[in-house]
Amino acid sequence: MSEKLLIVVDNFVFQTRNLSAELNRVVLQQARLAREQLQSLTSTQLEGIHGARKCFKRLRACYRLLKSSDRATFLQGNQFFRDLSAKLSVLRDTQVMRQTLLSLRAGNHGLVDTTVFDQLERQLALQQRESIAQAMAQAQLVSDQLGQFLRRYNQAEKLTLDSDVLLRALVKSYAVARRSWKPARHSGDDDDCHHWRKCTKYYWYQLRLISLLCPPPKTQLNSLDRLCNLLGDYHDLAVLKVQLAEVPSTEQPLQGVIAQRQRQLFREADNLAESLFKRRAGHYAVWLANRWRKTVP
Repeated sequence: MSEKLLIVVDNFVFQTRNLSAELNRVVLQQARLAREQLQSLTSTQLEGIHGARKCFKRLRACYRLLKSSDRATFLQGNQFFRDLSAKLSVLRDTQVMRQTLLSLRAGNHGLVDTTVFDQLERQLALQQRESIAQAMAQAQLVSDQLGQFLRRYNQAEKLTLDSDVLLRALVKSYAVARRSWKPARHSGDDDDCHHWRKCTKYYWYQLRLISLLCPPPKTQLNSLDRLCNLLGDYHDLAVLKVQLAEVPSTEQPLQGVIAQRQRQLFREADNLAESLFKRRAGHYAVWLANRWRKTVP
């Protein structure tokens, strides 16, 4: 990642107490960054797709701040960037599966015959070659739509945000992440874990937005980042399991390895959640409001 890109990503924070101005600045910055990422693509350099999809997640986290105050704007923005991200998902899913498979192979230690990995790697490599042309076409389409969004945004009435709306949104995100942990914990279902991951990711992004104005405890932000990564790895394995059904001869040997790795990841995630979500939503609201009053005059 270039030094310029690192600086832009680090600017995903509110830098002044003018919350409306900061929200509009961040939305424009992330939309422009996503477009730049897509315009930098080549048939051999496709990292920009992943970068653009991360921008879309950040943008959805921004629009979720408005859910209680401007539901129509929230719904419009959230759906727009969700749909753009979905258009870029095919190639990204293949890339994730290949990376996940390489990780499993590195930690295999003779549990699964190497020919199983070879067969699945060939299948995924073929899929990736077939999806590159499609991904390039979709990336161009998404880039054009982002250009239209930016032109409309500059002409439209700007988003508004105050501290009351911001704090309500953060408490809601915390409560939703905490609540989604419970069914995932009891069911162990891949879909429940994926839902927990998405809710936790939005909460983490929103905490990052206020990390200069009202810094959360460093251990909290780091643990939340670690939790998101663990649940992301868990989901990547779930995506790979779906692929195994298309290569029957590889399914049985790898299923056990994947299940074991998922159990390990979930144990770590569950342990982190015990400390991160120990407060009930009402207690968290009081704690956050007090912290905000002390740090944001």
